[in-house]
Amino acid sequence: MRDFKLSALLKRGCGVRSMQFGRWVFGLVFVLFLTGCGFNQGPDKNAVRQILQDKLDPSGQVIVVQTINTLNVAAPADAQNPRWMVDVTATLLFKQSAAEVAGALQNANSVPNFLSTAGQISLMLQFGNFKAGETQAYHTRLVLLKGSSGWMPAN
Repeated sequence: MRDFKLSALLKRGCGVRSMQFGRWVFGLVFVLFLTGCGFNQGPDKNAVRQILQDKLDPSGQVIVVQTINTLNVAAPADAQNPRWMVDVTATLLFKQSAAEVAGALQNANSVPNFLSTAGQISLMLQFGNFKAGETQAYHTRLVLLKGSSGWMPAN
């Protein structure tokens, strides 16, 4: 009796051929899904490290973004507003102490030197009395856009 039902299914086309076709369709959909995911990837650790470095201390004289420890990327919910939310935890390395930065401000004898050092003073206000060689954990949320030349801050 069981053989009869199987042969009836094969005659109607619900057998091996349709299973092979189903596997082929599933494989095609899976490949398209993976391809689509590849085109919508968010920023990587290197891009985020560079953006953080530019945000905190572009010269790299006081702070260096040593490592990106965690990176949580949320894709944009709306295609009309392609802003990526990125939560970052990084390790910062202080190359100079707060006292050295304060001393450099006193020795600034030109406007460009003063402006550069004034930016470094804002780092002192943000990170406190740090010492040269010290590391500190840093957590922030970035809003990024993908531009023609790579990732950039949205604001």
